[in-house]
Amino acid sequence: ATVRAEVGGSVLEVGVDEGQAVTRGAVIARIEALAIRDGVVSAQSGVRSAEQALAVARREADRVASLVKGGALAERDLELAASAVTASEAQVDDAKARLASAQKLLDAATIRAPIAGIVSRRTVNAGDVIAPGGELVTIIDPSSMRLEASVPSEALSALTIGAPVEFQVRGYPDQVLTGRSERL
Repeated sequence: ATVRAEVGGSVLEVGVDEGQAVTRGAVIARIEALAIRDGVVSAQSGVRSAEQALAVARREADRVASLVKGGALAERDLELAASAVTASEAQVDDAKARLASAQKLLDAATIRAPIAGIVSRRTVNAGDVIAPGGELVTIIDPSSMRLEASVPSEALSALTIGAPVEFQVRGYPDQVLTGRSERL
């Protein structure tokens, strides 16, 4: 899995190194998100303001309804008050949607591992500036690794599909890995 940044900004920290095992959901890196945090605070304020306006519109609609019932106001005034309540409800929904969007962006500033595995490549360091979509790390799942290898021509006759294969990886000289050939 190639892990990419969803938001751009300065990389504050990278919590993994090449060769390190990670679990699904582990924090890989954090991107500076001051402007995004400000957007969340602004969106929270917008929600509170819209909810307050809705409360006022509902109280006004209740007052108008009792005045219409008493004959002091026309039915048209009640319809206008109900319309104001509907408009205020829409504003609350819009403000909540903006808050959810801002919160999602803020959450995206903390990059987490999408799968469990081993970090095979790390392309960023703390202090780097990354654009949205920029590559951060590559994580491999060692249970599903694929080996492509060259074989001397004199050994080709010993190869068959499904034959067991033993190999070693540079850096792990004491560990013999096994697999099966799938394609020649």
